[in-house]
Amino acid sequence: MKFLACHFKFAVTALLLLSSAVLFSACSGKDAATEKSFVGKWKSSKLETPVYLYENGDWEIKKDDGAVLQFGVWEYKNKNITWSYKINSYIGHDTNPVLSANSEEFQVRESDGTTTTFSKLE
Repeated sequence: MKFLACHFKFAVTALLLLSSAVLFSACSGKDAATEKSFVGKWKSSKLETPVYLYENGDWEIKKDDGAVLQFGVWEYKNKNITWSYKINSYIGHDTNPVLSANSEEFQVRESDGTTTTFSKLE
């Protein structure tokens, strides 16, 4: 009987440790992205020209010669990136859910349902 009790305690302990490890890894990866994760120079799957996301919240689409084609401000909050921009006198906001993010790439869902992938250039 002592033999069975010892094995039962071992099995329960192992199960608790395994459950804790699974819960910890699920919680720690839940929303690992922060605003700093998106700072950098990116290649978008929809544009030829790089997109620059700056730590101060500004963004630019600019050519290699430095000419700025479009600009605005951005914010990462609640697993969404909101892009704000001005075209003539119109101020627009485009909010995209972030589907995945790591140090080399992130993906967003566009309002038309498509996915845009951003790959880190620098």
